[in-house]
Amino acid sequence: MIQGLIRKVKRRETPFFDRLYRLAKRVRTFEVPAPRVIFLPVWYAHHAIRNGVRWFTRSFYYQPMFRARCEKVGRNLRVDLGAPYVYGDIRIRIGDDCTMNAISSFVATSVGRSPVLEIGNKTYLGHKVSISVGSRVTIGNHVLIANDVFIADNPGHPMDAMKRRVQGVEPDQIRPVTIGDDVWIGHGSKIMPGVTIGEGAVVGAGSIVTRDVPPYTLVAGAPAKPVRDLRPIPVSAVGAVA
Repeated sequence: MIQGLIRKVKRRETPFFDRLYRLAKRVRTFEVPAPRVIFLPVWYAHHAIRNGVRWFTRSFYYQPMFRARCEKVGRNLRVDLGAPYVYGDIRIRIGDDCTMNAISSFVATSVGRSPVLEIGNKTYLGHKVSISVGSRVTIGNHVLIANDVFIADNPGHPMDAMKRRVQGVEPDQIRPVTIGDDVWIGHGSKIMPGVTIGEGAVVGAGSIVTRDVPPYTLVAGAPAKPVRDLRPIPVSAVGAVA
């Protein structure tokens, strides 16, 4: 019955339903006047209260709770929007001045015994970073990891279809991942088992890295391939060219 009335209003079948249609449209588009002298202070007050609540819950609840879950944590850890999701018998070691987000997840496979996730100093992990550890994932210092990045030292399941029905990943499929210092991993990239990413390298957004990346190299694509060398040009070479 109600759906029938809604259809009649939308079709404006009679003058009465036409008036209801125009009234509903005015109600839907109604806006409260917003004089700056009133609502600009309200805007600042709203954000001050919200940021204050976030600071309090982060400092006195989420960060202490997450620190207690880790094996080792350095100074000035910053955890935004809550604590990352941690599953399994994973040993987490974090350096100084790191930042990470609550939507991220650190998961241990059921095969490895106390696998290790090690994160260096001044490293940033964006939103929805997922790290699956069967043995060891090592992330260096000053590393920037963008949103929606996936890193795994294991494929998650056996390649054989029948084995997938009854068991998880096989031990011989686990291969550690190492990400060097000053690496930048772009949005939505995937770092696969056994990969080593050299110091200063950049992984383009959306890349799937299946093999080692040399230091100071930009890679991109699926699978990722070298695009160009990022090594700084020596000052002596610049002078010689000039």
